[in-house]
Amino acid sequence: MSDTNAFSQPGLRSVLRPTPPLAPEDSLRRCLSLTRFQPLQTLPVLENGCLRGVVPLSCLLPALQMEAGAEREHLLDRPVSEVMQTPVATAAPEMSAYEVGKLCAQYGLSEIPVVDAQGYCYGVVSAADLLLPDLPLPRPARIGGMATPFGVYLTDGSLRAGVSDFALATTGVTMTILHSFSYACIVGAGWLLNHVLHVRGAAMLDPDYVPPAGQPMMGLIYVALSLMVLCLFLLLMRFSRLAGFHAAEHQTVHAVERGERLQIDIVRRMPRPHPRCGTNFVAAVLVFSTLSQAFGYIPAFDGGIAQLVAVLATLFTWRSVGTFLQERFTTRPATDRELASGIAAGNELLARYIDSPPTRPGFFKRIWFSGMVQVLSGMCLTYSVYYLVWLAWKHFTHSV
Repeated sequence: MSDTNAFSQPGLRSVLRPTPPLAPEDSLRRCLSLTRFQPLQTLPVLENGCLRGVVPLSCLLPALQMEAGAEREHLLDRPVSEVMQTPVATAAPEMSAYEVGKLCAQYGLSEIPVVDAQGYCYGVVSAADLLLPDLPLPRPARIGGMATPFGVYLTDGSLRAGVSDFALATTGVTMTILHSFSYACIVGAGWLLNHVLHVRGAAMLDPDYVPPAGQPMMGLIYVALSLMVLCLFLLLMRFSRLAGFHAAEHQTVHAVERGERLQIDIVRRMPRPHPRCGTNFVAAVLVFSTLSQAFGYIPAFDGGIAQLVAVLATLFTWRSVGTFLQERFTTRPATDRELASGIAAGNELLARYIDSPPTRPGFFKRIWFSGMVQVLSGMCLTYSVYYLVWLAWKHFTHSV
């Protein structure tokens, strides 16, 4: 039988793996060494290219019950010929990939040797290769992104996809507005209690007042008010469009990094928290600043002890706090529309990655593509508008 006739069916060659060089006289130790570098659970044993038997990895599992020593070493030094088995089934070279797959399913085989009528073994077909016959396309090793009110933004540092720079700037605008509203609510509540309802002691409910050292009660109240502003901001974030697109961004990145297909039902199964999310950095800053401020007002923590305790607490809790904030506040279950935005950005980035030559982006390009410059610009613009409005209001009230 010629090689041309042997592989007349297209598709089988594309999934045919070369046979590892394992001979009957080789030791079981060599057999195990080969399985470390071959994604196969059953190795064929060849003699002059012809199949003599197979060695399934399961037949070597009893060695795990032996104490590491002479008994195990003696077993591993035995020749392969003493443990090889007759293959349950073999595939013929003229079979199609579909027919080979039916054989694997019929006999419950994860691998099957391809053997001609003379017993010559052309290689091994893995059931995993039959299920996924196409090699996965190369993907970026690490992807970052950003959620915006208009959709998902993704980048690998040298390429970008998704929404525009304007959308990234609106993220900064949105976050500034939400934080300012949260601050105004707490200040307004303090003003209402103090000036309208005349609640005794309500004057201390002013976040602008920073109590001096040596006043533990006032200091802790100040820290609590700051946390109230933060909590209200996080609640508003949870119900904003940013949270949904933030979840879609994370889930898309997870799917790309795991080699999954970018489909809504698959991406939806991905976890919402991501270990590289900026929320983790915010959590670290939050834990450190809150504890250092709170302990700084307690006399027992004088002399730098407050900062030391805050640093230690941050090192042990920042990641878990960041994950909690992502799960409960900065993301929420994404809708199909939000997931579709993340998938569109992911597909666009992957397409550009395939079509673009390999490059090493410069420092400034990475900074710009991260999206932080655009977000900070939106924040600065919003605060500038606030300041101008405040100046106009101050001028108006003085003129009146």
